[in-house]
Amino acid sequence: MQPQVVQVPLPILLLPSLLLHIFIPLTHPKSTIEPCNSSDSCLSLLYYILPYDSKLSEIAYRFQANISDILGANSIAPTTLGDQIFETKSIFKVPVSCSCVDGIRRYMSTTYTVRPADTADSISEGFGGFVSAEQIKSSNGINATNPLMSGQSLVIQLPCTCFGNVNNGIPAVYMSYVVKIGESLDNIATEFGTTTMELEGINGLGQPVVNPGDILSIPISACSSANLKWYKESLIVANGSYALTASSCIKCVCGPNDFNLRCWPSGIAPLCYDQLRCKDSDLFIGDSLVHKTPFGCKVTSCIYRGHNGGKIYRR
Repeated sequence: MQPQVVQVPLPILLLPSLLLHIFIPLTHPKSTIEPCNSSDSCLSLLYYILPYDSKLSEIAYRFQANISDILGANSIAPTTLGDQIFETKSIFKVPVSCSCVDGIRRYMSTTYTVRPADTADSISEGFGGFVSAEQIKSSNGINATNPLMSGQSLVIQLPCTCFGNVNNGIPAVYMSYVVKIGESLDNIATEFGTTTMELEGINGLGQPVVNPGDILSIPISACSSANLKWYKESLIVANGSYALTASSCIKCVCGPNDFNLRCWPSGIAPLCYDQLRCKDSDLFIGDSLVHKTPFGCKVTSCIYRGHNGGKIYRR
């Protein structure tokens, strides 16, 4: 499967687009700060390249993410076991919950327990360069008189943005991406189906120049339930991926050819079988039946409409 320093006189620049862009000297990469006015969390992604062979469960533990969410974000079969090993340089989109704290959405925080052979550099490598060794030391008070200790719990801050899960009026999930040696903003834009100008605007860049270690926010087109009249549920799914919902009873897929959210039984949660058929019908959620009439064709469908308190709504 496909699962492969800039120094500025002012530390914080307020851009016309209302994006705050921070530049930390030397070993700290550039990353985007998003102003926000809500305490709600939202879905964001990390473009993570495995630094070494890892079990799926280890990746999930590293980022404190659910295995099923990682499988969905990468369109891997939901029956894949957590002990499956993926090779070095395998690429994963890791879903994280991005919070708004004190009017700013910039990081999600996770924790890491130091192992005997760890260094700040090796920990940074394990997290794919999303946090630098200097950031690890600074945020955890690590220095010559207070070194890393085996068993110590560290706070690891991972960059994330949401921008309302919208890009140019279209549903989107934003993905954090670490710039690699030899990359330019132009080829990054081409790789992810966007434009250099768009990446400049989103990331508050004064010019189309990036350096290795910089962290970009990249919009990924998505499917949303916003206009589907779901009952007490909202869902956004990045293009080319799926999400499990309703206690894993329902699998909702986005793309790759359009941005219509399509949902049907996941097949991995048999206890909800009785709620998957539409009332007074032989159709299950996701099924459609075409009736030919003298006036044309009539299509009858069984459509997922959300869930609440263990009850699955369909019509």
